[in-house]
Amino acid sequence: MKLSFASRNAPPPEPPKPDVILASQSIGRRALLEKLGVRFRSVVARIDEEHITDKNPETMIKKRAAAKAREVVAHPRVYTLPEQREALIVAADSMAIIGAKVYGKPVDREDARTMIKILMGRTHTFVTAVSIVLLGIDGKVKKTWEKSVSTHVTLQKLSPVELDSYIARFDLTRFSASYAINDAPWDLVTKIDGSYTNVIGLPFEVLLPILRQLKIIL
Repeated sequence: MKLSFASRNAPPPEPPKPDVILASQSIGRRALLEKLGVRFRSVVARIDEEHITDKNPETMIKKRAAAKAREVVAHPRVYTLPEQREALIVAADSMAIIGAKVYGKPVDREDARTMIKILMGRTHTFVTAVSIVLLGIDGKVKKTWEKSVSTHVTLQKLSPVELDSYIARFDLTRFSASYAINDAPWDLVTKIDGSYTNVIGLPFEVLLPILRQLKIIL
């Protein structure tokens, strides 16, 4: 009988990659992860965002993103987090800001109309806060990353007829500030100064280094 022996110098097998959990049902965020070829699962963090406030708009957005991540981490069974396997929780929150006023997702078409009327013909700051948590195989937090990214966005001024058509064609309640540069085929955004993926809702300059560090992507 011929026996074979593994080389003593053979490297140990690499640990499995962390499961990626996106704490969002955002169309834009999901599309960005899909473009990266990342296998992930989406969940909806059960928090009441309206009760998370702050005088500073950017601080409020950061608090909301962090709350989403904490909610998922605190309830592993509710969100069916993997057992005996690392998990990467990715949470984010996005809003447009002009001065001290923030513009999130509109509640209905009339609310969307009001937002677009305020924003069009002006430049606003679009902020996305990202909160990412790495859970170990024991379910405990190994590392946390929290960062916000700002992009200056200018919208063109639509005529009343164009605005009516825009409001009628798309379900704008899905989008922060009532517009989506990646989903609605409309020349509403005339200028972007900063990160494009930030305006979609998940800035790659924050996410990519973490995914590479954990070898989720090359």
